[in-house]
Amino acid sequence: MSYGLLYRNILWPTYERLRGRYAQQLWKLAEQRQWLSADELRCFQQNEVTKLLQHANMHCSWYQEYFKRVGLNSNQIQTLDEFQRLPLLTKSDIRQSREKMLATNYRRQVYEHKTGGSSGVPLQFYVSRNSYEWRWAVTSRGYGWAGALDGEKIFYLWSAPVGRQSLLKRAKSATQYAILRRKYYNNFRLRKSSLPHCLESLNRFAPRVLVGYTTMLEYLARYIKLHGGLRIKLQSVITAAETVTPAQRELLREVFQVPVLASYGSREFMLIAMECKHGGMHISADNLLVECLRDGIPATPGELGQVVITDLHNYGMPFIRYQIGDVATIRAGQCPCGRGLPMLQDVHGRLPDTIQTPDGKLISGIFFPHLLKEFDWIEQFQVIQKELDKLHVKLVAPDRRAAEQGLPQLRQEILTVTGKDMQIEIIFVEDIPRTATGKHRAVISEIPVNI
Repeated sequence: MSYGLLYRNILWPTYERLRGRYAQQLWKLAEQRQWLSADELRCFQQNEVTKLLQHANMHCSWYQEYFKRVGLNSNQIQTLDEFQRLPLLTKSDIRQSREKMLATNYRRQVYEHKTGGSSGVPLQFYVSRNSYEWRWAVTSRGYGWAGALDGEKIFYLWSAPVGRQSLLKRAKSATQYAILRRKYYNNFRLRKSSLPHCLESLNRFAPRVLVGYTTMLEYLARYIKLHGGLRIKLQSVITAAETVTPAQRELLREVFQVPVLASYGSREFMLIAMECKHGGMHISADNLLVECLRDGIPATPGELGQVVITDLHNYGMPFIRYQIGDVATIRAGQCPCGRGLPMLQDVHGRLPDTIQTPDGKLISGIFFPHLLKEFDWIEQFQVIQKELDKLHVKLVAPDRRAAEQGLPQLRQEILTVTGKDMQIEIIFVEDIPRTATGKHRAVISEIPVNI
């Protein structure tokens, strides 16, 4: 028996039983649900929505007021069409009323999470343990389509925690990665001169699947195309955190000679949709109800609309018709793979630029949302690079006193990654304009990257 099979069939189930967790069982059920028909999945969603609404109305004071405000009782909503009459939930609602949205019967069963705010608007929220297990299950299923099953070797060109971690936390993470057979290469510290080291690390680990931020994967692929040196054969490449362009996809296919599968996720929900090998970007519809709206009504297939998501299983802090801040299009029909899971056609608005430093370092635009989420006094931000040695950081911070106290630490955290030769200009503003698609562009670089 291979280690991957040993992990999935013995080690993982044993650990789950000892900890009283159910992610492995949910994963097995998710593997079955992906083959349900579209009608069966819609019926499943309706049942889950009904239970969620009744729970929110009973245990969340914010939602009790919410239903009164719209003149509806949760029991009156019998269909998904009626459900779509409910007003949308915004990031502002959550920032202002987070504690009131927390379910009274789940207060000891939630974890605090933070979004980086790829659109420039960070957010703090809660996730229940059961919801986390659902997220893990559908993520494992989606990544499994690419061969990235738990227990198989996976190399991540990924983010590392900002700031200092305790020795215990580092040891815990290292043990977990070793058991799962995952290796993480910190892309926040990737620079041109470190690409050979990154490639050598990839070759030594010899993973089955390569997962990474799209732009960082592109830089690694461009280096390999120019200099060679790839000595392993992957099964697939998974792009994450940023939209993959046709040109990037073609480059990755050419260099690694394997299928390139795109994922779409967020900190609020983990995996929202995952591409299969037939090209269908399948929504995790058994965990999330995803809508694309145009002027408040469902967009037609192929028509651009704002993404609105309901988490069917986060009972700790319900997200009901939440505007995530992305825009996308729905794809009609069924994928040739036979899965009944509905599909997205395109996801727009997730193309953060790469920041360069005077010493040749390449910093993914995702670094800044990852860092700035730790500063709860920042309501909105935008990072702009017009010169190699200077960053303009625009901040919307209503609590100016907290901002002034937090600025020294913010500067230091940025300089730790960019290097001391980078000038950081902090600019406080009242608002940051949106793009034509309604998105906040969080990171902008006007300097072309050459590998």
